[in-house]
Amino acid sequence: MRHALHTAALLLALCTLAACSDEESDFGANIMGDGTIYNAKSYTMYADTAYSLRDDSLITSSNTQIMIGNYSDATFGTVSAQFFSQITLPSTNQTINFSEVTIDSVVLSLAIDSLFPDMSRTYSLRFEVMHLAEPISTDSTYYAFSSIPVEAGGTLYNGVKQVSGSDNVVSMVLGGQINSILSLTADRDAFAEQTKGLRISITAASSDAGMVTVNLAATDTRIRTYYRYGEDTAYYDFSISNGQHFSHYEHNYSGTVMNGQHGVDGANRLYMDPLGGYNAVVSFDRALRAFRAEHPFAVVHRAELIMPMATEANGKAPRRLVATNGTRYITDYISSGVDGYYDGTNSRYRLRMPLHLQEMLRNGYDNGTHLLIDSRGSVAERTILNGYNESDKPRIELDYTE
Repeated sequence: MRHALHTAALLLALCTLAACSDEESDFGANIMGDGTIYNAKSYTMYADTAYSLRDDSLITSSNTQIMIGNYSDATFGTVSAQFFSQITLPSTNQTINFSEVTIDSVVLSLAIDSLFPDMSRTYSLRFEVMHLAEPISTDSTYYAFSSIPVEAGGTLYNGVKQVSGSDNVVSMVLGGQINSILSLTADRDAFAEQTKGLRISITAASSDAGMVTVNLAATDTRIRTYYRYGEDTAYYDFSISNGQHFSHYEHNYSGTVMNGQHGVDGANRLYMDPLGGYNAVVSFDRALRAFRAEHPFAVVHRAELIMPMATEANGKAPRRLVATNGTRYITDYISSGVDGYYDGTNSRYRLRMPLHLQEMLRNGYDNGTHLLIDSRGSVAERTILNGYNESDKPRIELDYTE
């Protein structure tokens, strides 16, 4: 009985200590995630350099969400998005015989996930579907800058659609040479090679400025072909998602601070632009070296990278930022609220990275932490962050023991 009472008292004391801890307090945390007790000191490192870096190696092959359309603003210039895809059979082990059927109509359908920049309005968008002049290679990796020429006179659709946030699907009846393109007898690989593929885009000159996010994984994204074989009628669904596909993004930064610049100094502003635009790099090298010299045996228990948003961003923000050390993703995101998601209450992003900071302290230098917009190959939301000369500057808030 005495042993049981002693254990209960000890547990109560531990619970009391835990209840008094506050990870956000000036005194730092008192308990680690695994329950180990420590007395930590708090410290703040401020960024000493930062810059916006052109994202010139964004791979866009095989994304499950893609964007089509055009947008422009005074800060980021213009961006256009096109989609290139093979036409494939729905299953890898299928063979089709369309040489002997009569095709009545072919309908391309795109399942719509969202509209940018405003889900509440209706956009007038001129869609264009072109037949490719060359097949899409199944052995190649395609990037945001990749493109394939279209066939001269290969227009399969050119028409205006009214698209609103309540629309789930946009459908287009294809014409031109689509019947002869599909009238093949072939297995899946030969069919994709011979049909070459499609380019789907929205013409900027005769459309509202807006971009459509298409869900390629949805069953409504397809090419449905209605046909007759003798007296029988039926339909067959070809795919534009289970074969090779990629997105082409083109930016024009004329008239902006990014015009012609591979890197833009981040003393005052850091520009985050997805779809092959710009990422941000922030470095704490001098601050880290100074801290390491003063605390050579420091053990980091909590570290949060704080990235404040610039006032002119007006709360328009990507939902999340992710981070890399230049070669691999930083995966310290465990605690809720500090996992890179936008904190609208305080107009900032918070990323938990104690292991990353500990590694930099062990190495004795900081080569820069790269910040990317999450899913930057299929989202259009951009933002502006404060630079290292601003009063509310990028920083790492940490708790440590030694």
